[in-house]
Amino acid sequence: MKAELINYFGDDLMVVNAARVSYGKAKDLFDAKDAKLIKYLVEHKHIAPFRHPQLQFRIECPIFVERQLFKHQVGLSANSISGRYVDFSDKYFKFNTLRKQSKSSKQGSEGILDRPDLIIKINNHIEASKVLYKELCDAENAKEQARAILPLCLETQFIWTGSLLAYIHFWNLRLKVDTQEETRTVAAEMLRLVKNIEGNPFEHTIAAFEL
Repeated sequence: MKAELINYFGDDLMVVNAARVSYGKAKDLFDAKDAKLIKYLVEHKHIAPFRHPQLQFRIECPIFVERQLFKHQVGLSANSISGRYVDFSDKYFKFNTLRKQSKSSKQGSEGILDRPDLIIKINNHIEASKVLYKELCDAENAKEQARAILPLCLETQFIWTGSLLAYIHFWNLRLKVDTQEETRTVAAEMLRLVKNIEGNPFEHTIAAFEL
C-alpha cells in the first residue's frame, strides 16, 4: 500500500480569510490572532472555511481497502485505474499475518490467528487467479469480464481529491482504533504527508482538530 500527496491548494491563511470575508476583510500574513480564530472556528463548529483548501493524493491499496475509503464521498472526488483498459493483475496485498474475528464486533478483528497454513493457501489462491486471468486474456476474453475472477486483495490505484474539511472528517473516523487496520494505515500515512508539507501550511488547522 502506498499514499502520495500529489498536490495541495491553500493554507491556514486561506481558512481565516474565508472566514473574514463575512466582514469584507482579508490578510496577507498569518499571525497569532489568526491561530486563535482557527481554534474559535473549530470550537464553535463554523466549519465552512475549512472547505476551501484542497488536497490531492494518489493512493495504491487493495480493492477491499479502496471500498472502505470510498465510503467517504462528500467533498471528495476519485478516479481509479480501470481493469477494462489495462492489465493491473500482477500486484496483490501480501498477507504476513491473519487476525481473528472479533467476538464483540461483527465487523472487527482482534488478536492474531496463528495459521501459517492458511496464508500459504491464500498465496496459492492468488497465484491460481493470476494464471487464470492471463489464460482468459490470452484467449482474447474481454478484460472487463476477465477481471471478475481476481481477488479483492488485488492492488488498485486512484487519484483522490477533496477539501481539507472532507479529509479531516475522514481522519477523525479512520484513525480510530476500531477501524480496519489496513484502512487505518493508509489514513495515517495520508495525514503524515500533510503534516510534513514544507512550511507546514495547515499546522494550526490540524492542531485545532486535534489530529
